[in-house]
Order: sequence, then C-alpha cells, then structure tokens
Amino acid sequence: MDFQQSKTFQNIQDAFFRKLNSSALYSLYADRARQEDYIEIAHLFDVTTRNEREHARIWWRQLNGGELPATVDNLRNSIQVEEETGNDFYRHYAQTALEEGYNDISALFSGIANIDLNHSLDFQVQYEELQKGDYFCRPTMHLWKCMQCGNILSGDCA
Repeated sequence: MDFQQSKTFQNIQDAFFRKLNSSALYSLYADRARQEDYIEIAHLFDVTTRNEREHARIWWRQLNGGELPATVDNLRNSIQVEEETGNDFYRHYAQTALEEGYNDISALFSGIANIDLNHSLDFQVQYEELQKGDYFCRPTMHLWKCMQCGNILSGDCA
C-alpha cells in the first residue's frame, strides 16, 4: 500500500495539525497567564508549547519522508497558503459575516486577508532572492546587519 494513501498517513497528518494547534493555543494561554501574574503557570504553558511544537516537527518529518522540507520549498508553500487564505477563505468569511450582519467581524476577516496577502508578497521577495543564488551577496555595496549581535558592516556579501 502506498504510504500516502494509508490510514496511518492520515493519522500522522491529524496528529501534526493537532500538535500545531495546541502549540499555538498554549502560547496564547501563556500570554494570558503572564497578564494575570501567574508566572509559574505561564512557564508551564511555555514549556508545553515547545514540547508540542517539537512533537509537530516529529510528525512533519514523517509526512515528508523523514526530512524537513528545504527553505525554498517552505517559501513556495507559504506563498500559496497566504494567497489562498488572503484571496479565498478570508474574503468568503468576510462576505458571510457581512451578510449575517457581523460588520465588525467582516472587517477583521478583510483586514487579516490583506495582511496574509502582504505575507505572501514578503515570502515571494525572499523566494526570488533565494532562487537567484546570491542570497548573501548583492551586485552593489550593501549594509548587512547581524541578526544575532546587531553588528552592521558594508560589503558585497554578508
């Protein structure tokens, strides 16, 4: 049996999405606990968030033949996902909310749709830079900033 057609593959997909969802949810819970000054509880949610994200990574590898997809593939996928949510899903959701009289919620869907389309454009720029093969070099002098320590230097390449 082809693995991608198996029930096991479907179960792994389900586990992956459940772990992603719980990771995001626990992160929000941690933020709320911190706002209420429950620091120990916030820490518990933070630790569990990291655990859940790592579990998602385990399932993601299984879905991708044991490897994590390359950044170029992740960018290409992200462009598509953000375009779909920005152009299709959220626009449809906004229209439904408007028809049902939830104007504020419609505006939220529309606003987030626009943000998702901006995400798509940001991913597209990075994808195109990566495809050129000179991601860490530019044809002219460029300012490069170290994302770790903040050092700034000028040069053709980072």
